[in-house]
Amino acid sequence: MKSQTKKELFNDEEEKLLARPANQLLNDFGAGKASPGSGSAAALLALLSSKMIYTVCSISLTKQECSVHHVQFKFICKQVEENIVPKLKELFEKDARDFEQVVRLRVSRDNASDKKEKSNYSRKSLDLLQTATDYTFEVANSALTLMEYGIGIFNNGWHAIRGDSGVAISAAMSAVMSSIFIINLNLKTLKRRKYARENLKRVQELQKKLEELQTRAFSCVSSLSQESLASIQLELKNENRTKENTD
Repeated sequence: MKSQTKKELFNDEEEKLLARPANQLLNDFGAGKASPGSGSAAALLALLSSKMIYTVCSISLTKQECSVHHVQFKFICKQVEENIVPKLKELFEKDARDFEQVVRLRVSRDNASDKKEKSNYSRKSLDLLQTATDYTFEVANSALTLMEYGIGIFNNGWHAIRGDSGVAISAAMSAVMSSIFIINLNLKTLKRRKYARENLKRVQELQKKLEELQTRAFSCVSSLSQESLASIQLELKNENRTKENTD
């Protein structure tokens, strides 16, 4: 096999959606085309969560007050950097590529006049939709792991950057919920196939796990809200005492 030149490698990299500038990528999502679509969007949410988690862990590793949890932060950093992020990037690109092909096959099916040809296009599109649905299951599972990590670092990471932890939790939660929406819609399209029946319970289990993690995530929000309220009330009391002493 002929080896690729640097220019060819560069061009291959440029063809990847994630290699595009942020504004261009956002415009791609808003262009009304099949690719990138909802599956890639879910993966992107999970990627954002990954990066926020890595940031919180990296900063927390420099803080002595978090030293008891440094081993946990190092483990999370390693998992995110070496496993989760590369996998999500791969899933992002695969979903964008394959779902675009699904749409093309559907168009060919609709335009075909021959019954056998129409059936062939339909079968191929459904086969590829199954593959794309598997990608979305993988995104959801990665995002559930990220939610677990996010809740952990919210509780144990450096207190001053819990806003970052909150974003990590929220983005991961959105990625899971988005994946569940997508999977259910795909299973509806695949309703006549064994695949749909076999994976219905699987998506229901995802939803159950999400609900459990949402309860824990909302407790993080509540605890920070209580801290904020107590801090503001204390400040108001101090201001009133100062005013009374002045009077």
